[in-house]
Amino acid sequence: MKATVELVSTGAELLSGRTLNTHTQTLARYLAELGLELSRETSAPDDRIAIRDAVRDALARASVVIVTGGLGPTSDDVTRDAVAEVVGAEIVLHTATREAIRQRYERTNRIWSEKVSRHALVLSSADVLENRAGLAPGEAIQWQGRRLFLLPGPPNEFEAVLQDHVMPRLKAVADVLPLQRVFQVAGLGESDIVRLLPEEEFPGPDVSVAYCASPGLVEIRLSALPSAAAVHARAVALVRERLGEWVFAEQRVDLETVVVEALRAAGKTVALAESCTGGLLGHRLTNVPGSSEVFLGGIVAYANASKIRDLGVPADLLEREGAVSPEVALAMAKGVRARFGSDIGVGVTGIAGPSGGTPQKPVGLVYLSVADEAGAKVEELRMGGPRATIKQTTSQRALDMVRRRVAAVH
Repeated sequence: MKATVELVSTGAELLSGRTLNTHTQTLARYLAELGLELSRETSAPDDRIAIRDAVRDALARASVVIVTGGLGPTSDDVTRDAVAEVVGAEIVLHTATREAIRQRYERTNRIWSEKVSRHALVLSSADVLENRAGLAPGEAIQWQGRRLFLLPGPPNEFEAVLQDHVMPRLKAVADVLPLQRVFQVAGLGESDIVRLLPEEEFPGPDVSVAYCASPGLVEIRLSALPSAAAVHARAVALVRERLGEWVFAEQRVDLETVVVEALRAAGKTVALAESCTGGLLGHRLTNVPGSSEVFLGGIVAYANASKIRDLGVPADLLEREGAVSPEVALAMAKGVRARFGSDIGVGVTGIAGPSGGTPQKPVGLVYLSVADEAGAKVEELRMGGPRATIKQTTSQRALDMVRRRVAAVH
């Protein structure tokens, strides 16, 4: 019998609108790798009775229940108390976890107090799951034929414990591991992809396809049972054939990671000149460990004076063409490349809005340029949406231009 999985998320901040609950998306993505689906998600406030009732109801329906949040040291962290009441367990101090937390405090020069030890309180019937990303451990409990997991609430800690401990245990309840292939696509929208992969050809019988779109990115996931391996393989081949260079990865990985690895493999360096993105490109690159090997630096030249002073953009060019123009984007890319001595220079200039546009140059107009010793290329983007979306889409497209440039010269 296929396992049913429910998620109980705790925390008043999830119900007040102060915090976006990303656990549902994260968990569902991981479950899909095992051919499992999340059947229900329940959010409960920081109230022991409400959490107790939510967990009890979930255990009555599902064979696997994952509870997240409320395992910290503060007075509103009552999840372990509520779950202990449901399963009839005591709450005890896990001494190994307490010692690991104390040592971490010493290493980071933080002030230790016994109140911190509350992170190490666990249910007496639980297997303790180490949390490499934080303090409070996860817990795994077998109860009346059900599997119950308690996970910390911070998203990075939730995913770390889920990945390290919960997923391996859930493989034991997955009937048949499905065939999976994930494609990351930059520069095409969902409508473009549907045009290139029409339904009458794709994905084929017994193969499911799921699309997930975000600014500048579409993820395509193909799934099938092993019995449909041949059809699944044809669908994979069709994506490669039709989407080709638009696919930057066949796994879940950020574009900036792909770019850094491509630059490193090619022995190339990059420098950035950003206007409308305000440093977002540099931020994304420096999120990648080891990016210092390939990213030499960047200049956020927001004002025209900075474009002239820091990048050498001619004042008369700015006067004649305007800051948002292909000519200025090109001059920025060349200027930052000369300034840092990089192999590749990137220039970004545009109007992110919501104001500042004109009929000739509307909000969402962006020019991107990539320059190297072989020459330079300029692209124009015209986008809609809020300021943050325009900036994110622009950064995605700029990174993809670098990826393509490296692939062309490598």
